[in-house]
Amino acid sequence: MTKTALWLAAATGAVLIAMVIVGLTTGAAQEPHEHFMAPDAYVASLFEHAGALRVMFALDIAFLVLYTAFFVAFAEVLRAHARPFVNLALAAMIGTALLDIIEDHHIVSMLESAEHGIVPSASAIMFQSAESATKFSVSYVGLVMFGLAVPRTTKLGIALFAFLVIGTLISAIVGYAVPPDMQPKVESGRWIGFLVGFGLAFAWLRRQPD
Repeated sequence: MTKTALWLAAATGAVLIAMVIVGLTTGAAQEPHEHFMAPDAYVASLFEHAGALRVMFALDIAFLVLYTAFFVAFAEVLRAHARPFVNLALAAMIGTALLDIIEDHHIVSMLESAEHGIVPSASAIMFQSAESATKFSVSYVGLVMFGLAVPRTTKLGIALFAFLVIGTLISAIVGYAVPPDMQPKVESGRWIGFLVGFGLAFAWLRRQPD
């Protein structure tokens, strides 16, 4: 199962890098559409990079499929160490994937409705903001639980534990505490965090027996 987890970590990281490249080269981003805006402003944001935004959400579907599979394999590796918190961690990450699916399709459906001349309602945008925040909160639970499940018997294990537990909690507190005008700067670092996390997990898994 360790080899499977390694391949899945690499594949997930590759899709994540593709999403970063699309975002940097086109200016498209998911994050602005995860927060509330007045309907007219929200539609303008959707239209700004509509084609690239669809590509981002298509890649995000592949990303969530792969990260779910990775966490299933990662959980199996941790179970071999008889570690606690694994089942709760995996359940939270599966819940995150389900919320991620709803988020992707809801935002794309609002783009499609706007293209047909139907402006999304304020309540629909408010729902998206709450749903996206819920997704991230559930993911924080999963990541912290996985961090607590990592054996802290090596330097890599301690680093992965600290990143998942301490790093995730700091990210959650800062992300929710900063004012709206600072959120884009905070959220732009989320992709770096994802890549670092998968990199640390990959390095730790390489030291585990298959």
